[in-house]
Amino acid sequence: MVVIMKKYSTTFLLTTFITLLLFSYFTSADNNTPELGDPYSSTLPLKDEDIIGLATYRRLQQYDYINNDPLVISYVNYLGNLLSRNVLDTKRKYNFFVVNSNDVNAFAVPGGYIGLNSGLIKLTKNEAQLAGVIAHEISHIKLRHSAEMIASSNMNSISMWVGIIAGIFAGNTEASLAAFKLGLGQTAQANIDLIRANEVEADGYAVDIMYKSNYSINEMANFFYDMQNATGEIQRSLAYLSTHPMYENRIANIKNRSVKQNNALKNTTDDYIFIKNILSSETIDDINYSIKRLDNKDKYTAHKLSLLYFKKSDYKNAHKAIYQHYKKNQDNLYLSILFAKILANQNDVDGALTVLNHVKNIYPLNSVVSLSIAEILIENNKNLNYAEKLLEPLKSHYSLNPNYLRLLSKLHTMRNNYYKSAISLSDYYVLLGEVKVALEVIDNSIKSDKISSLRKQILEKKKLSIICSGPRPLEPIFGEKTCN
Repeated sequence: MVVIMKKYSTTFLLTTFITLLLFSYFTSADNNTPELGDPYSSTLPLKDEDIIGLATYRRLQQYDYINNDPLVISYVNYLGNLLSRNVLDTKRKYNFFVVNSNDVNAFAVPGGYIGLNSGLIKLTKNEAQLAGVIAHEISHIKLRHSAEMIASSNMNSISMWVGIIAGIFAGNTEASLAAFKLGLGQTAQANIDLIRANEVEADGYAVDIMYKSNYSINEMANFFYDMQNATGEIQRSLAYLSTHPMYENRIANIKNRSVKQNNALKNTTDDYIFIKNILSSETIDDINYSIKRLDNKDKYTAHKLSLLYFKKSDYKNAHKAIYQHYKKNQDNLYLSILFAKILANQNDVDGALTVLNHVKNIYPLNSVVSLSIAEILIENNKNLNYAEKLLEPLKSHYSLNPNYLRLLSKLHTMRNNYYKSAISLSDYYVLLGEVKVALEVIDNSIKSDKISSLRKQILEKKKLSIICSGPRPLEPIFGEKTCN
């Protein structure tokens, strides 16, 4: 089910979804050939799902909802890919990301975009519980529940769809059901049953994914049970159950499937613990109180304690909290990257690079290490040739990360490569939904005497691609068109 995380963001996401949904429906109905074996391909073609998913993701980036920490990104995509590879879905590329919100929720957007609120991740007790939520959201996408909901309704009732989607985006299932009743009259019950049936169907498919991935299905049921019985502060932030209602016997049905598992996994690595540390430290308000409650008796608590000191810019105590555990675990990615950041902020740039180069020798293909080294080099204007060598291979990995695109643009500017800087900066603004600004960047570059005529032609083509990748511009009835 598609949901939204914060109350004041409903309007812009609702507008994006409805505009794109209706645009794709009315403009492509005559042009899309139904796909064999897909009963919903004429209602919501997969290529239109991609448009909706990417547009929604861009809006989330634009309003700073998405956590772009490369360690967080790498972990959720590791876990998501571990699960989605068992779906055998060759038509989609799944994208997993974390939303900066303490509300306990998760959501799936058509096109394979799956968001997990940091509040939900922090509430889980192990990786298997988190995997259960992700598997459920993958199931909604794979089973095409968005398209099914559209296909089963009267598309002529636009006001009904506004109400339904508004309810979903607001995290209010009751509002969606009320809209069904208002818009469809006697057929309302069938659609209410469809929502319930979709949740149960997604559970069943998710259980299969968990089984194939060897994650504990019992832990999936345990997490849903904990949410259902939550009280106090957790209950107040619990939006998940309003968008994924726990109908009778849902948890029991999941639990019954778990008896078939042997030696099921709760955690595949200790990454889960370090990621929870990162997300927790980012959202803690009373840092001093949290520091008093922690010690550095093991590497996990030392990591969290150091993160909290780092957050308040107390680099001396951050260094002290983590140093001994780093010395004993110099191969640990999380301790090493944090320790390098501390050293860099203490103006020990060479020390920071030594720490990072050590882990790069151990994990030569790790994108987070390469990005961390490049960032320190660029921020300190050191060995920019090597920084570019590190960043260029990461384009496909971080194409949806604005921090990467901005860093790449800064690098090219420092190296006086204004053409490459314009490419990266325009990609940065497009990702944030600032298309007009992206076009201004390209226009200014085309006017520059520092860029060759050949590269200006390439920029003209890029400008055209940006213009035509969204809703088509108004065109004259006669004469040449901007977009074919």
